[in-house]
Amino acid sequence: MRGSLIDMAVTETAPVHRLSVKDVLAMVRADILCEHARIELVDGVLVDMSPIGPEHRTAAANLNEHFVLAVAGRFQVQIQDMLLTADGGFRMPDLAVTERMDRHALPTTALLVIEIAQSSRARDREKAVDCARIDVDEYWIVDIVDEVVTVHTEPTDGVYRSVVAYREGELAPRIAGVPSITLDTLFGR
Repeated sequence: MRGSLIDMAVTETAPVHRLSVKDVLAMVRADILCEHARIELVDGVLVDMSPIGPEHRTAAANLNEHFVLAVAGRFQVQIQDMLLTADGGFRMPDLAVTERMDRHALPTTALLVIEIAQSSRARDREKAVDCARIDVDEYWIVDIVDEVVTVHTEPTDGVYRSVVAYREGELAPRIAGVPSITLDTLFGR
């Protein structure tokens, strides 16, 4: 017995129309998307990011202050700004330290990317692959729930060869001349 057209339409997979960074930027210019929308473009699909709570805001402010003072005049510190990825999309890391660039350019790699994880811990672990694929030297996941920082280094062939978790003490970024930050300062303890 043949199914109805409705039954057949439901069982068939509809094509997905994937977006590009250029499409997303055009949607912002056309006021289809708010320029401050908390979204990322993953494999051509817009993905909403979790809202920021007070603990997240505090950790971001502490990291921002530390890195802006440490790299002033040498590198740029970007807060929740686009970082282009190998899949043709972009992520919006909480903090990225990048080379200085032309005002019309978007970064395609970074010296350091930091994600502050609360409800987004699983997604932030997946982002390590994105960062390794674009040769981000160092990727930190700052877990504000468990107060642990996982540091990924040595990107090789799309994976990090070294992954170390820190619960106390100091973190020394691999960027020359940048001082350590204590976990007490980072977590506001």
